[in-house]
Amino acid sequence: MAFIAGIDEAGRGPVLGPLVICIAYCDRSDERQLKRVCKKDSKQLTAAKRAETYAALKGFCHFKLIEIGADEIDKRRANNESLNDIEAKGMAGLVKHLPSNQSADIMIDLPDRYEWIFRKRMEKFGVKKFEAQHKADENYSIVAAASIAAKLRRDAIVEEIKSKTGVDFGSGYPSDPKTRAVLLDKGALAKLRGHVRTSWETMETIKQRKLFED
Repeated sequence: MAFIAGIDEAGRGPVLGPLVICIAYCDRSDERQLKRVCKKDSKQLTAAKRAETYAALKGFCHFKLIEIGADEIDKRRANNESLNDIEAKGMAGLVKHLPSNQSADIMIDLPDRYEWIFRKRMEKFGVKKFEAQHKADENYSIVAAASIAAKLRRDAIVEEIKSKTGVDFGSGYPSDPKTRAVLLDKGALAKLRGHVRTSWETMETIKQRKLFED
């Protein structure tokens, strides 16, 4: 049998929390049902609708996720790995988890600016057979399914971090005023140690601001 697979991530841009990458796949015979259930990517859905859609997708789709924490991202960037390399390595690992006894058409939401650059990255990690496009999560239901699963998992982890630390840092994105306020609070940062991407440009800007203010 043949199946289709899609890969997407959640949490590429935040300064707080993990990067979650997901591969979703299903039998090609289920593609019509997939398109009925999954008409929009995660960014276009409310949290409740994402959960509802994911529950329906699990009836015929399979999902595999990996989580890369902020501390792991920082360690790898310190070893001269770019975020795009980190992401490509994770995606390649997910492709290798697909059933080897079936043929697959794989579509990836393109993280690099150019497809040929991303293809070189993936080939470096041993994956050659795939397609990648910008906005694939908007144009392919199977990629949208991966987007939904990744977003749900990242949101759950973010809530776990808030619960464990007692710090409400909002979305974790640099543009979020609540996130930026927390990053300026030494006490809150201490509680969030290991969950903050200290290698992010946002953190360097904040360090410079503190030096200036001091």
